[in-house]
Amino acid sequence: MDRQDRRVSIEDLDVAIEELLKAGPHSVIEVTRVLGWSTRAICPRLEQLALERRAHRVRVRLPNTPTVCYRWHSGPAPDSAVAPECALAAALPNAKQRAIVPFQQSVRVFPAIDRRDPLVAALFGPARRASA
Repeated sequence: MDRQDRRVSIEDLDVAIEELLKAGPHSVIEVTRVLGWSTRAICPRLEQLALERRAHRVRVRLPNTPTVCYRWHSGPAPDSAVAPECALAAALPNAKQRAIVPFQQSVRVFPAIDRRDPLVAALFGPARRASA
């Protein structure tokens, strides 16, 4: 069976994830295998479900290794009150309509270095100052 055959429509993905978590706890990889979507599509929706307190994650240490992973469960976390970010998400209008936009730093964000490798300086001269 091809991965495309199992794929849930994007409109029903939140509901499908929630139904899957109601059946039992799952890792992100298990959710991606069952629903046929990539982790890039699943992870933001899991985070959105966590903000809406419809899902929560539990940190689990894998046996015989120092590695940990997260298992996602249905419903809000049993031991936590409303977190400030959850209260903020509930206060915002149209929480379902908000888009999750990834952020990536560009080269312009990093500070300029005002020195040059000696071999490069010997070939091309000293580094130019940004103020010049």
